[in-house]
Amino acid sequence: MRRFQLSDHFNILSIILFALPSIGMELVGNTYQIADGYFISNYIGSSAFAAENLIFPPLILVGGIGLMFGSGSTALISNVLGRGDKERANRLLTFTILSLVVMGVLLSLGLFVLMPRLARFLGADETLIYYCLEYGRILAVCMPFYMLNAAFHPLLITAERPDVGLIVSVINACTNIFLDWFMIVVMGWGMSGAALATGLTWIVSSAIPIIFFMKQKDTLHFAKPEWNFKELLQTCYNGSSEMMNVISYAITAMLFNSALIYYAGENGVAAYSVSEYFTAVFVSISYGICLSITPVVGYNSGRKDKNELRSILKNGFIVMLSIGLIMSSLGILFAEYIAGVFVGYNSDLMKLAVEALRIISVAFIFTGITKFSSAFFTGMEDGTSSLIVVSVETFVMPVILVNILPQIFGVTGIWFVSIFSEIIAFIIASLLFMRYKRKEII
Repeated sequence: MRRFQLSDHFNILSIILFALPSIGMELVGNTYQIADGYFISNYIGSSAFAAENLIFPPLILVGGIGLMFGSGSTALISNVLGRGDKERANRLLTFTILSLVVMGVLLSLGLFVLMPRLARFLGADETLIYYCLEYGRILAVCMPFYMLNAAFHPLLITAERPDVGLIVSVINACTNIFLDWFMIVVMGWGMSGAALATGLTWIVSSAIPIIFFMKQKDTLHFAKPEWNFKELLQTCYNGSSEMMNVISYAITAMLFNSALIYYAGENGVAAYSVSEYFTAVFVSISYGICLSITPVVGYNSGRKDKNELRSILKNGFIVMLSIGLIMSSLGILFAEYIAGVFVGYNSDLMKLAVEALRIISVAFIFTGITKFSSAFFTGMEDGTSSLIVVSVETFVMPVILVNILPQIFGVTGIWFVSIFSEIIAFIIASLLFMRYKRKEII
């Protein structure tokens, strides 16, 4: 495959080709939880399956700090590269990673100690809390590696080597699936085995990029850090929309689980988990494109190429809308087959999961466009606009609607939350781009 550079012209085909390694990286990365979910549900039971999906959102929330550092520094570093200052870009890279390591160790310790209280807060009863602690505490120990893994994804794209991230992800996913099978099915280690399998893959997937950036000399590589805390704050602010995306997902997932336990019991949480696994596939595809395009936008913003920025925006929207229509159709048409893989052993649970998947899939038509809009704003170092879109899409509207729609439509109302949230976020993003056009920013 041709090796793309940030300075290239990007049409529809080149956007897709440039993003393929990142898409693969994200898709493979999501196999960790999907593989855990499959083996836990089919070999340990529905209670363990519900517990995994109850405790995983707050783990993602902490891991999202790594994404904030990675995405925020990507926009800054690519902008610096666009101005031709490679030496400073290397120093900023090193400072970002060192800061993240320190934060990761502190958060890992706190998460391990507070895990019992966290499980209780999420609504775990005596049955679920045992599984939550067994799974969650092992992953808490491995959390610094998860945070580094999240940060390295966008940074490898900025280094123009997304293929490295893809290769690492494929190796780790195969290892994770094998270890899930070996530790759960063969050794019978239950939830501890599932957590160990995922934790080990986090360690490997962060270690290999570290070695890459230590040995790489042609593009980005580790150097003497630039201890610039003002830039670190700018990095955090610029990546705040990506962090908000993760925070919002975690909080809304917890709210959804709470509402589902109230309206549908344990089966509601399990049904929602099935739809989330399929949603994760679409989000991986769209997010892989967003990860790839953010440094391209940052680079062209740095050299003030308005024509290329307009082209990226138009072609990106076409790509995202097309993928959204395809994934929405697949989710509706093949809902029974998808649900059957995870909960085919329970007819009532299967029926609930199929209903959830078919309704939630409609939201994909708008999801890709809103996520691309947020990534474009991040690349322009417009953290405020990016944060607004993400907040409306993943937090403000879901929190409001999850407390209203179920009271009117029961458990079915919960599935409609995503559709209305995405439509409103799409409208907000359109208004923000109209402001860009009026000010002739692009």
